[in-house]
Amino acid sequence: MTIQDLKYITPLDIQAAHLNVTSSEMYAEAKDFNKHMYAMQKKRWRFLRDYWVMAVFNVIMLALGVLTAMSSYTSLLFSVSGGRGPVGLATGGNMWVTLFPVPIYIILFVWLIMLRKIYDSRLVLLISVILFPVNYAFIMLAIMNVILIGAMNKVDNEIKDEVGYPHFVELTLSYIRDEENAEDGGMESYSEDERSDDLESERRENPFDKYRTHWADGEGSMLADNDISAAITEKD
Repeated sequence: MTIQDLKYITPLDIQAAHLNVTSSEMYAEAKDFNKHMYAMQKKRWRFLRDYWVMAVFNVIMLALGVLTAMSSYTSLLFSVSGGRGPVGLATGGNMWVTLFPVPIYIILFVWLIMLRKIYDSRLVLLISVILFPVNYAFIMLAIMNVILIGAMNKVDNEIKDEVGYPHFVELTLSYIRDEENAEDGGMESYSEDERSDDLESERRENPFDKYRTHWADGEGSMLADNDISAAITEKD
């Protein structure tokens, strides 16, 4: 689904994740749009799953590879630097020579894959080759990277041209009447509609007004006690 396929939903509606529905046709399009967004979200979750599996796998493999690199049985660079012996019992060798490709790999991986988002299997294989001389076990890391990057690239190609990419947020629907209806009285309050004419009359003509004691012209007034007593007596 592209923006050209939509008749009632605009890019501004998608950006705000909100749509005010004013017709049955708009409602039908909005429901189809939200259903499509949910399907795209599921694909994006697959992408994010592979992304984080790759990130975590790299962290674990790098840690294990560095810890077991000081051995002529596991590392070509350790052997070249004069090291001999199995893991934990090796002698000689140079740690800096053995491990110098590791920071280079980390910088390239983070910059090209995670920041620039270049999901290319050939690129990640080329980067992973840097680690081979450090530890032969990094061959497993390269294979896993290629598999995961391939899966991520496939999903990304499927969703990157879809409307709402990359977050695919569903629209919140509201059903507020338009301004024309509001001007015709659609926004009048319930209290105004239920106003009583008798109450209005009582507010205009208070029977106790003639008994009020006025302090000054135009200022406040009050009922004196004797006025209230006189009014009750007169009524009886």
